[in-house]
Amino acid sequence: MLLDCGLFQGHRAEAVRKNKELPFDPKSLQHVILSHAHIDHSGGLPILAKRGYAGPIHCTQATRELCGIMLLDSGHLQEADARFYNKIHAGRLPPIEPLYTEEEAEACLARFQTHPYNEERGLAAGLSFRLYNASHVLGSAMIEVEAEGRRLLFTGDLGRRRTILMDPPEIPRSVDALLIESTYGDRLHDPITLVEGQLKAVIDRAVAQRSKILIPSFALERAQEIIFVIEKLIRQKTIPVLPLYVDSPMTISITEIFNRHISGFSFSPEFRDYVASQGNPFQFPNVHYVRLAQESQRLNDLPGPMIILSASGMCEGGRILHHLRNNLDNPATTVLLVGYQAEGTLGRRLQTGAKKVKIFGVEQEVAARVETMHTFSAHADQADLLWFIGSLNPRPRRIFLVHGDNERRVALKNHLAAAGIDRVECPDYGQSFELD
Repeated sequence: MLLDCGLFQGHRAEAVRKNKELPFDPKSLQHVILSHAHIDHSGGLPILAKRGYAGPIHCTQATRELCGIMLLDSGHLQEADARFYNKIHAGRLPPIEPLYTEEEAEACLARFQTHPYNEERGLAAGLSFRLYNASHVLGSAMIEVEAEGRRLLFTGDLGRRRTILMDPPEIPRSVDALLIESTYGDRLHDPITLVEGQLKAVIDRAVAQRSKILIPSFALERAQEIIFVIEKLIRQKTIPVLPLYVDSPMTISITEIFNRHISGFSFSPEFRDYVASQGNPFQFPNVHYVRLAQESQRLNDLPGPMIILSASGMCEGGRILHHLRNNLDNPATTVLLVGYQAEGTLGRRLQTGAKKVKIFGVEQEVAARVETMHTFSAHADQADLLWFIGSLNPRPRRIFLVHGDNERRVALKNHLAAAGIDRVECPDYGQSFELD
């Protein structure tokens, strides 16, 4: 079985190689279990189906609904980006092909099977799995696999103990081996209580300069959190009224899922109370949802102040690239990064102060102000990770730190060692282990 199958994001050559050259034969798989819908966890599923995987893809109902949007959008964007790249480099560079098309992504969705949290599902004799609420995004799950009485738990992306929209993560029953993410294994996030003040400071400066704020955002969860906080600040008259343009068809479609289930799923009591007293924040009049490409292009000609929220969160595709291309050379522009930026991505280069970057292969000057807010993160920080591991009783016999840069995994491993927790591994890419 395979747990998750995402698209690697990073340097183009490395990303193409890792995404195309799977380290296993898809036809050899019998089951795939998916933790959540983010593309770095689900985006490779159409490649599996395209190359002969014929088994089921297990996940929650919310993840299935979200993948019905996100995988199709991924295929569409890959086709569009390949066309645009080939057009501007025609006759100079070899053409590129999308990893998969929108049609191939849609065919993959037929393999999905949905399951509720906390229900044991048998796969074969002596083999079963169970899903737990991971509190990362809507529908996200930790995956527990039980084989011959031994349990392995894969956290997927683990949420924080306190978030803007979601309930806290569950603490599963005892496990023998733990595969846990370590995205922020070396640092602490700013408290959630600071998010409104931090965002207000950025917006107030943009209003004073009558400039634009570009927010590259993950379409799932992060975008809805930002919409909610900005709506709340405007409603409470904490910031001036200014337009928020959600310029991402995928984000809009995902927000519609939030609208349909605004009183359900695993939203926190605080968010449900706000909706009950103030109404649906995603339908606030100052939020403008931009679907058509022509509408998106017109935003380039509109004066500030305004906020443009667009995918993708690491600036690796989608409409945010066009907004960056048109605004990075303006010192009045603010680029506000609100999520993790993987090494090798355009977002990471902007975050680390690059003065020139390439967008669609064309070099751009960076004069804009680039800021980062870690407050919005939907990933557990070091304290959350230590709390989660410490809450597992009894302690897992083996712990594997995955989904994090190596220095962050090592930092977390050292903190675990200081707490007396040993048998912790930081696996290399392609490394295998035998569980005792």
